[in-house]
Amino acid sequence: MAIDSHRLAISGMAQRLASGYYAFLVGHLVAVNPLPINSLPPAKVPGENPIGEIKRKDGTYHTLDLRHYLDLLRCDNDLQGHFLRVWAMGALLILGDELSKHKYFDRAPILELVYHLRNGVAHGNRFNITDKGRERLSRYPAHNRNAAATSPLGTVFEITPNLCGAVLFDFMGAADVIDLLQSVEVYLSR
Repeated sequence: MAIDSHRLAISGMAQRLASGYYAFLVGHLVAVNPLPINSLPPAKVPGENPIGEIKRKDGTYHTLDLRHYLDLLRCDNDLQGHFLRVWAMGALLILGDELSKHKYFDRAPILELVYHLRNGVAHGNRFNITDKGRERLSRYPAHNRNAAATSPLGTVFEITPNLCGAVLFDFMGAADVIDLLQSVEVYLSR
């Protein structure tokens, strides 16, 4: 049986998102370490801090003091928490949106898990299972029981009709999101 090219493309996307999360976490670890301050690019004006640019669509840009914002990230634990949560949320949104274009293929439990997690992070990082969501769960379970990648303890994540609370990082942690991404990759590439 031939593999659906759309499934294979989304499988590759899930793999890139998992690898990207690893790269993002390495970048975070480097940024919060005091030594990288010496690795910043040189300042354009001697004696001043190095400056970075964030481009706008029209070609103009914001400028930023690289040393100041590196220090801010290193010293602000709340900002670090938001920084780490952003990638996981973005990965779930991107993957869920792409799966939605294909109606979540066969609606396997691992894909349905993405559906509910994606909706939770998109709506304030909170579970709010609506009547439509409950009806969907009655037809299509959402869990990682048969997932290709899980924690060494085999932790099961299951969406139930009465689930409430924060999605990340109360229900599921960063490494659990990576497990999910890897499991979707494997599932869709079969």
